[in-house]
Amino acid sequence: MKFGGSSLAGAIHLRRVAGIVHDRLSQHPILILSAMGKTTNQLLGAAEKALSTGEVDSSEIRETHESTLKTLGVPIPESVNKLLEELNRILAGVALLREVSTRTRDLLVSFGERLSIRVFSAFYNKEYHSTEKTNGNSACKGAEPFDSWEIGMLTSSGAAGGGSASSAYTSVEVLPSSYGRISEKLEHLKTSYAYIPVVTGYIAKDQDGIITTLGRDGSDLSATVIGAAIRASEVQIWKDVDGILTTDPRIVPAARPVGTLTFEEAAELSTFGAKVVHPAAVMPAWQASVPISVRNSMAPELPGTRIVAALSQEEDRKGRVAALSSKNSILMFIIRSTRMLGQHGFLAHVFQVFNEFAASVDVIATSEVTVSLTLDKGWKDIDIDGLRKRLESAADVEVKEDLSMLTLITSKRDSTAVLGQAFQIFQENSVHVEMVSQGASNVNVTFVLPGDALTPMTQKLHKVFFEQ
Repeated sequence: MKFGGSSLAGAIHLRRVAGIVHDRLSQHPILILSAMGKTTNQLLGAAEKALSTGEVDSSEIRETHESTLKTLGVPIPESVNKLLEELNRILAGVALLREVSTRTRDLLVSFGERLSIRVFSAFYNKEYHSTEKTNGNSACKGAEPFDSWEIGMLTSSGAAGGGSASSAYTSVEVLPSSYGRISEKLEHLKTSYAYIPVVTGYIAKDQDGIITTLGRDGSDLSATVIGAAIRASEVQIWKDVDGILTTDPRIVPAARPVGTLTFEEAAELSTFGAKVVHPAAVMPAWQASVPISVRNSMAPELPGTRIVAALSQEEDRKGRVAALSSKNSILMFIIRSTRMLGQHGFLAHVFQVFNEFAASVDVIATSEVTVSLTLDKGWKDIDIDGLRKRLESAADVEVKEDLSMLTLITSKRDSTAVLGQAFQIFQENSVHVEMVSQGASNVNVTFVLPGDALTPMTQKLHKVFFEQ
């Protein structure tokens, strides 16, 4: 059971989460927690303040955790005090050196999750294990906090040494050996549930003992790795939404939860813009055939969305489209070269250039002398001018900006009908489609559209496929 930061934002939230967990003790839950509320932002803010002014100020972080414990009537655990003292020492080092390396930044943000698990465990034990109320699990001694490396989570090394860039996109991988270590540590809980493991999400250590972070939505990945390692009955991702919705509710208020998705559909949906479950987090559960469910911690009685290997006959959906996802800030590179005609090396050269600039391509289309491809400018900073100049050494290059991407999750057998209906809507609204991707995936059709067409086309297509 993974709980995100918005589900742990304050005293009322922790009380709700503790109740959800306690109601499910018979299922032997393992908890993975994010940092509480805005703690990660507060930690980064404290680091920036120490860097720019030389002032050590962790008061916001201390106030978040101490006031929550006070409201809940829990004495401040010694482990929390020690972490806050350690945090101040690290901030003092930043203030003295006026430098924050990527390694130091990862260390600083790790305090959010490390504090979160200790605060939650202290409250849970006071609420449910200082009395006889153990919900039929008298052998369970209560919640026990673990930093993820204590249960065997190891990653590759992150960016080394200096630099002050954020590590939000640091590329680290969970080492395959982690799975065996995690299983060895936790497998016994399936039969003898002696304690509730409360594990840090998002953070781990490399083989040198250096703290690393798993990147955006890394707590989801922590949960699916642990779930896969012990072959859990289910990985539950608890958030503040009712599940994975048919589209972004900020664009379409009538968006509603999708009952069931396949792993492939969920991965495609999140790759092309949906923010509920990160695509990297889907893979461990997919490979281990461990179902995922996305649930609402504010309304735990709702079924949410279940993600499985294949839809059963009962789950097979009636509509042609499962969901829509979208992205803004899309760039399109149109690369033309007569040398491409019959030259097998041209595409290799183009992708080598994109590799040099660490630019990840979303959608691609080719003809005899042209290759068109898209980049998500909102994902990470890319030296667009440098990339263009490098490509112009071998081809004519046109860059189109202010585009958007609209993806419909649909099976290949339904894609012809879906394409026909979508193009009818585009034609009726005089929308020029820049590119279409169909066939590369078994479960999606993607359109590249002008940026200002994204909202109205999402609304109209949602009405056609879900509301009529």
